[in-house]
Amino acid sequence: MLLLTMVERFTLWIKGGSMVIVDIGYKKYIMPKEKAMQLVEVLESAEIYEEKYWSEDKRKELGMTETYTYHVYPNEANFSMQIIGDSKYQMARLAGKPQEK
Repeated sequence: MLLLTMVERFTLWIKGGSMVIVDIGYKKYIMPKEKAMQLVEVLESAEIYEEKYWSEDKRKELGMTETYTYHVYPNEANFSMQIIGDSKYQMARLAGKPQEK
């Protein structure tokens, strides 16, 4: 049993660690591999919802009366994932949130 645990840990270390960085839009989120896979599955099935604001000049030009229009369309957003090493994750966690200058 102990040997199996050591092999599992070594395998995780070789693969780069147990945490994954998911880059969505302009933010990066870090989570365990299992949660990252769940998130990817959810995002793949999600649609985009958008509220579009129309300026007064543009509304007059187009003959519109509403300030906003609402839209739902297929998700074409890009996101990326990368595995982070355990030591790098631990160092970043110790550093915490960056201080404002």
